[in-house]
Amino acid sequence: MQITAPSRREAIAGAIGAVALAGALVEVRAGETSREAGTGGGRLEVVVPAAAGGGFDTVARQTQYALQQNGLASGVEVLNLPGGGGTVGLNHTAQQRGRGDVLMVMGSSILGGIEITGSRTTLADITPLARLAEDYIVVAVRQDSPLRSLEDLAAAWTEAPRDLVVGGGAIGTSDHLLAALMLDGLGISPSELNYIVYSGDGEVLTSLLSHTSDIAVSSYNGFQSQIEAGEVRALAVSAAEPLPGVDVPTLREAGMDLDLANWRGLAAPGGLGEDEREVLLDLVHALVGTPEWQDTVERFGWREAFVAGEDFDAFLTEETARLEQIIEGLGLS
Repeated sequence: MQITAPSRREAIAGAIGAVALAGALVEVRAGETSREAGTGGGRLEVVVPAAAGGGFDTVARQTQYALQQNGLASGVEVLNLPGGGGTVGLNHTAQQRGRGDVLMVMGSSILGGIEITGSRTTLADITPLARLAEDYIVVAVRQDSPLRSLEDLAAAWTEAPRDLVVGGGAIGTSDHLLAALMLDGLGISPSELNYIVYSGDGEVLTSLLSHTSDIAVSSYNGFQSQIEAGEVRALAVSAAEPLPGVDVPTLREAGMDLDLANWRGLAAPGGLGEDEREVLLDLVHALVGTPEWQDTVERFGWREAFVAGEDFDAFLTEETARLEQIIEGLGLS
């Protein structure tokens, strides 16, 4: 069952009180443990397990803006910690155990990173809160590329897969898995993928425009401006259905039976009491009800896909199993 977000008025009113409670809970914990558990007073740290400029960073910055614009937090600090397919940021968040003033942006890439790297830190060490929205990956080339369509790309890959350099996110992220799945769908071993890892959409774009890479696989919103300006040609997006207002075919429309959603969500450190968890869930419900967040979803071409609490836990169980199966099937684990 999908949880429906409350009305904006109800959510914001409830969450303002919730943030005040969060500050009080943090102060109590600080006294009990003789350490500074957080800043209190409704201040938050949002951990981004990726570099600035990428999809995770966009979620964090837009969360920061929406919370502060609506008085849901007195101050929100964004902390970028890239590396390890997201596991560096995951480790940092897990180390903040018991802190109710820390959030972390999460998504399918984190699950893939855990599986690929064999990370000792897993979802069991944090407190998943909610899935916010789904983002999608674009397969793009330079405007002057001889590859005019996905059919052209498939033909070039089939002829000489290692001749084409693909730029994208860390190993195990949705970018990487999509490229590997595309090769696999053509009957080519994913080991033939000539893939360069970058820490954010900005670096992937720079690599493409500087002719370091021939193909980019990255979040659509990270390339949207360049696509609309005609600097970059989008061959396809990974959505299951056409994106409203986006003149780019899906992979299926372009002839490849494949789709992959890159969902975005929020988590907190482990070790939280039930009251603290409920405070943060109230805050997330309030966030998605703000006009600023609704505008963000529309502006970046995301699909609203809000699921929280126990329903989110169930989704994560299924998603983890699905990604493990994909990674093992591709021989990447």
